[in-house]
Amino acid sequence: MGLTVVSTYFPLPADRGDPVRVMMILRAIARVQPYTLRVVRRVDTTDERVDQLRRLLPRVRVIDYRATPYRFGRLGPLGRYPEAFAAGLPPWIRTRYSRPLHDDLAAEPVAVPGSAIAIGEAAGAYLAGTRLRWHWDKANVLAASSRQDVTEAPGLAHRLRARYLADVSTRFEARALARCATVSVTSAEEADRLHHHHRRSADFTLASCVPLPADHQPAPRPRQLVWLSSFAYRPNLLGLRRFLREGWGRLHQAGYRLTLVGSGLTDQLRRELAAWPGIEVLGYVDDLRPVLAPARAAVVPVWSGAGVKLKTLTLLAHGLPVFSTPVGAEGIPPTEAVRLARTPAEIAKAVATTSPQRMDRMAAEALALVDRRFSARHFETHLITSLRRTGHLDVTVPDGAG
Repeated sequence: MGLTVVSTYFPLPADRGDPVRVMMILRAIARVQPYTLRVVRRVDTTDERVDQLRRLLPRVRVIDYRATPYRFGRLGPLGRYPEAFAAGLPPWIRTRYSRPLHDDLAAEPVAVPGSAIAIGEAAGAYLAGTRLRWHWDKANVLAASSRQDVTEAPGLAHRLRARYLADVSTRFEARALARCATVSVTSAEEADRLHHHHRRSADFTLASCVPLPADHQPAPRPRQLVWLSSFAYRPNLLGLRRFLREGWGRLHQAGYRLTLVGSGLTDQLRRELAAWPGIEVLGYVDDLRPVLAPARAAVVPVWSGAGVKLKTLTLLAHGLPVFSTPVGAEGIPPTEAVRLARTPAEIAKAVATTSPQRMDRMAAEALALVDRRFSARHFETHLITSLRRTGHLDVTVPDGAG
């Protein structure tokens, strides 16, 4: 029956880390082997976006599905939680779940188990009830990341909700891991978390990567900083707020300005963040190059989250020195391009005390690092080689990769 790939995150537009990783996987596999892609639309996915995906993957049979609505979704969490609980799924995974997709997978006539690749955490919902030999590519270990949410919960009600979500997420993840033949994670730290929580060893580590932007011409201005993340992802927003409260004052007084870029920005959040002095709130932009070109450096203030951060790699790929917490630089080897700090005040101090000459060296190393370790070429070679070794692809490494 050939190869089947399942993604519950539609990869267009590439407005955050998840779709970027999904699209890189889809393109890499398509270069060496035709396959069938079964993909769940986002709420706002249009027919035009589906057609665009088919054009980008000409050797791939793309079958798109809509997520199955909650029967009592109009009641909000009151309607969603019981149904998600009955399905044994975390509510956010149930929100992306398509019953017709699952039925089609289960109905495939397979005399000999065929290979299938599930991309992302939510795709683990489709491993049950099929006769496929699954590889599960995981962006993060839910048992670990969901427990971080418990410690960050601001009050008793939120803490109880976070504990419930951590429990159901861990159980879901354990069941899915028992049903997949092989599994990959994004960093050595994530491999350790996988083994710690589930006693399962990762079959390989596949760090997220980014393409070097074509025709990008950095033109940095003194004291111009940038923050790049999804506003809708809670750890990103918590980290930004903490940085503004505890670190931004020193930099603002020294004449720095900070531009905030990313998807998921609401009007209310825009007003909140724009009230800080020296802050420009842009939100989502289609082309990062003109926005990042004038930045002298970037800040990545995150204290929770898992795996290699695509935002960090994207900033490095645009030739930006990065000032980050250790969490924000997970999976990135020690490098001149990144300066680490553990608190907002330390991040601010590191930015303010780094000389222009060192900034220049950091920028040059940023581009070299991405080309050397986190390029699309490197990603494709490692993915295809690993999938071939684990028996999910019967191909050679594509010409020109390496």
